[in-house]
Amino acid sequence: MMLCSYFNLLLKNYIPKIELAMSVIGAVYMIYLAVKIITSKDSNSEGDKKNNSFTTGMLLQFINPKGILYGLTVVATFILPFQSSTISITLYSIFLGFIGFLSTFCWGMFGSVFQKFLSKYKNQFNIVMALLLVYVAISIFI
Repeated sequence: MMLCSYFNLLLKNYIPKIELAMSVIGAVYMIYLAVKIITSKDSNSEGDKKNNSFTTGMLLQFINPKGILYGLTVVATFILPFQSSTISITLYSIFLGFIGFLSTFCWGMFGSVFQKFLSKYKNQFNIVMALLLVYVAISIFI
């Protein structure tokens, strides 16, 4: 989160005209994710289960694109327009890192609780999630 905060500060100070390009790239990425969600297939093979270990998932959280985008978006939208001192960025980064951890923890807990429901209605759930991603991608420009 600290890297996201200082990267945002760098972008704000040195490359202010990149906002439109980053918005377009972000929207295209969200539409790409929506397409991947709608076209996803079940992965019930034994090879897929071996590769999806807890340790692998935990290590991937350190390069989690959603977490990085969360940090970049929140810092750029809600913090840098109002605060830019080192102390405030550090404190906000710690706070946002904690919120990100809680979000990931809740996502995992609710995922395990709703696993049976989500596996039963996987296609419908994926369609709703993909449509929400497309809506967010479009709302960036509205």
